[in-house]
Amino acid sequence: MDYLALALLSLGLSVDDFGVAFSLSLLMPAKNFKQFIANTGKMAVAFSISTALFPTLGWLIGLAIYKWLASLGPWIVLIVFTTVGIWIIKEALEEEQPNYEKISSFWAITAIGSLGSIDEGAVGISFPFLGIPIPWIILAIITANTVLVFTASTLSIWIKKMSQRTPSIVAGIILITLGVLKFLELAFGL
Repeated sequence: MDYLALALLSLGLSVDDFGVAFSLSLLMPAKNFKQFIANTGKMAVAFSISTALFPTLGWLIGLAIYKWLASLGPWIVLIVFTTVGIWIIKEALEEEQPNYEKISSFWAITAIGSLGSIDEGAVGISFPFLGIPIPWIILAIITANTVLVFTASTLSIWIKKMSQRTPSIVAGIILITLGVLKFLELAFGL
């Protein structure tokens, strides 16, 4: 088994989730360590599911059907990430403190993670050619994803200590940037 290829593949598929996890961690209320662990755990599970699921589906479905779905992916990611990012910045600039409780729900996190993982289905098509058993690939992806999500969540604690509006504005900018970059990557291969 090619362990280097497995490590690079799992990190490559998980790195987008690092940015999304960092952004969401800035928004999620974490009044104590238990809530921090709960929020981070939800993100790790939700992102790992989508990051493992889409490449596996790409592997199962095949290139013909995936190309049709992938053609919509850039637009879906651009619209959703940019809209959520703009909404977050708008809320941060309003006088009252925004409430981001809904974004902490497992289903909202799973939806955001899935949108960030749409392009990974194409990678799944190459899995049979790697000579690595699919369960090992999935396990490596979930492990890398979990480590990166916990790292992003921990880093976000430092920014949260700034003014009340700064984390929300940074989170919105990150989501808009990720949406635009993901759109460019999916639409134009940049």
